[in-house]
Amino acid sequence: MRWAFLGIGRVTHRMVQAVRAAGHEVRVGAGRDPDKLAQWLSQFSVPNGTTNFQEAIERSDIDAVYIAVPPALHLDLTQSALKLGKRVLCEKALTQFPSEAAELLETAKHSGAVLVDATAFPHHPRSLRMREIIDSGELGELCRITVACSVGNILDRRDHRSDAHVGGGCLLDLGWYCVYSTAWLTGFEADTMHSEGTRISHAPESAWYQVQTMARLKQTNLAALQSRNCTPHRSLLASWDCGYEANGRKWIEISGTKASLICDDFLRPWDIDKPRFWVHGHDGKARAELVGEGVFQEVNLVQHVAHVDLQQSLKDLEIAVMVQKTLGRIEADLQATQHPFV
Repeated sequence: MRWAFLGIGRVTHRMVQAVRAAGHEVRVGAGRDPDKLAQWLSQFSVPNGTTNFQEAIERSDIDAVYIAVPPALHLDLTQSALKLGKRVLCEKALTQFPSEAAELLETAKHSGAVLVDATAFPHHPRSLRMREIIDSGELGELCRITVACSVGNILDRRDHRSDAHVGGGCLLDLGWYCVYSTAWLTGFEADTMHSEGTRISHAPESAWYQVQTMARLKQTNLAALQSRNCTPHRSLLASWDCGYEANGRKWIEISGTKASLICDDFLRPWDIDKPRFWVHGHDGKARAELVGEGVFQEVNLVQHVAHVDLQQSLKDLEIAVMVQKTLGRIEADLQATQHPFV
């Protein structure tokens, strides 16, 4: 497939490699800053560039569009691409607001074009093996799900993630993974929640710097997750922690009455040749598993965009919409309480 990249930030670097490794072509790049665009085009040897996003979408020699701009721009650009029949890979968060995510789902249904959110970890064999173990009952009844995602020094980059007006902040950026991984791995979603957070500054509209949520979970009714086979303990809770202060956390623990599954880099292996996780039994012994050595998960994601059919893509998209709604509920909970600043 021939791709247009909308956005030229850091996240696109890995995706250029993935698209090419999948045997596809990056045909055009679009960015708002002409100088940065020229540098990006040269760095990645992309033949065409434009500062007009719509122009890139409308090109007749484009089959797929990768949207890697701030979340506030996702709705309009994604709708434009879908209505032209392009396959779309959209960075998370899918949109800035839950209502917009639901709107994109409807657009995808009516356009008949495929929309995939760019959550990559489900496309790694290790993630599938982890889910297989959870479904097998080896962990027993599930009691606790703990997810921690944080990246240090984000504010030093001075990019959109520090600007709430365009969808910045750790909640949409990293909280997405907390909610998504819980649902995808276990088939449970939030029922009731309580959240605490810290803002970047005094301003009440300032982006979230750190957010912690405790959620009581319930079985999801989403079609894409109906095959899950997890048994909840009556005490089942999730703890979600995301932020821009503690460095380098992409950690998950799923604990049951018989054993716990732990992965300290579930979003992407620190070492592509060592995609590990552990199962800790009640006897104090731990079993390490190594699954999917050398797999570049973003290549699998690109192949998924190319080959997934419309009905499956719509089922998967319902997960993203649920995640967006959950993040909206967390935001509302945080807004209802006064929070400190850094």
